[in-house]
Amino acid sequence: MLTKIVKLLAGAGALALIASAPACAAARYHFRLALVIAAGTPIDMAANRLANLVRQRTNGEVEIKVFPGSQLGGERAIIEGVQLGTIEMSFTTTGPIGGFAPEFQVLDLPFLFQSYEAAYTYLDGEPGSRLMKLLDRKGIHGVVYLENGWRNFTTSKKPIRRPEDMRGQKIRVMESPMYMGLIKTLNGSPMPMAYSELPNALLQKVIDGQENPSVNIYSAGMYQSQPYMIKDQHTYNVMIFKVNGKVWKALPENIRKIIETTAVEVRDFQRKLNREADASFIRRLEARGMQVHVPDREEIRAWQSATAPLWEDARKIATPALVAEAAQFRSDWDAGKYKAEEQKYIDSYSKIPVPLDELMKNFK
Repeated sequence: MLTKIVKLLAGAGALALIASAPACAAARYHFRLALVIAAGTPIDMAANRLANLVRQRTNGEVEIKVFPGSQLGGERAIIEGVQLGTIEMSFTTTGPIGGFAPEFQVLDLPFLFQSYEAAYTYLDGEPGSRLMKLLDRKGIHGVVYLENGWRNFTTSKKPIRRPEDMRGQKIRVMESPMYMGLIKTLNGSPMPMAYSELPNALLQKVIDGQENPSVNIYSAGMYQSQPYMIKDQHTYNVMIFKVNGKVWKALPENIRKIIETTAVEVRDFQRKLNREADASFIRRLEARGMQVHVPDREEIRAWQSATAPLWEDARKIATPALVAEAAQFRSDWDAGKYKAEEQKYIDSYSKIPVPLDELMKNFK
C-alpha cells in the first residue's frame, strides 16, 4: 500500500501532513502546544484535555503534544515561535501579546472586570472577538480565551494592605507596558522579566515582589521567598489559545471546526476548574506560612483610586477607542445592563463538573 507524504512549511517550522490508508493509526497532523505554566496546573490539564479530545474527535488524524513549564521558551519566545511557525500552537497570557498587537493590553487595565462573569461576557462577546481577529495580521490565528486568573501582589518586604505599601518596592511584571505602568502608578519600580526567571529572582532577592494568580504563586513555590500577599485581584488575566496562521489555513475545514468547538468546550472546563481551585491554592499558601490579606471594600476602593490614572495613560498604549469602550463596558456592567449574560454564565458553569480533587493531588 502506497503512502503519500505531503509537507507544508510554515516559516521555519513544518506541518507534516501524512495521508495514509484508513487502516493505519498514524496521525496526519502533528502539533506542539507550548505554555510556560507548570505541569499539573489547570491550564496544563486543559491543554492535555484539548489534545486528547481533538485526537479522539478526528479519529487520530490530529496529534497535539503539550510542552508545559517553559520547555519551549518564555512567553515572548513562544509567541514568536507561533508567528514564525517553529511552534504550531500555544497558550500564553496577554502581557507579551502587547508586543505583537498592542490593542490586547486593554484587557490588562486594572479593575476592568468586577467578576468572572463580567470577564467572560466581554471576552466571549463582540469586544473580545474583534481583538482576537487582530492577531491574523501578525500571522497568528486566535481561537479562544482561557483563564490565567486574578492577579495578586506578593512581597518579601512587608505586609501589603494599601497602595502606599507598594512605594519603592521592586516588583516583577510581565514584559508589558500596561503592567510596568501599573507599578509606576503605585510608586514602585517595575522589573520586567520572563516567568521562568521569576522564582530564582525572588529567592536571590533581586526583586522584592511580583504579581500572579494563586495557582502560579503556589506551583512555582513563591511562598519560599514571599511571606506577604494581598488578594487585591487588580487584574483578571487571560490565556489565549493561538495557532500559526499558515498552519491553520492549511487545515481542512472539518478539522478546523473540530478544533474550534473543542476549544470552546475546554475553555469553559478550564475556567471552571481554575476558579474552583483558587481558594484551595490560597489555603495552601497560608499553610506554607504566607500571610494573605483580603482587603475590605474601603481598601479596594483605595486601590481602584490609586490605579485610576493608568486608565488615562492606557489611551497611548491600547488606543483611545478601546480604552473608552472598556470604560463603557465597566460602567454598563455596574449599572446592571448585562444581567442576562451574567445569569447565563452562572447557570451554564454551574453544570460543568471539574476534577478539583484530582487537580490538587498534583501539588503537595
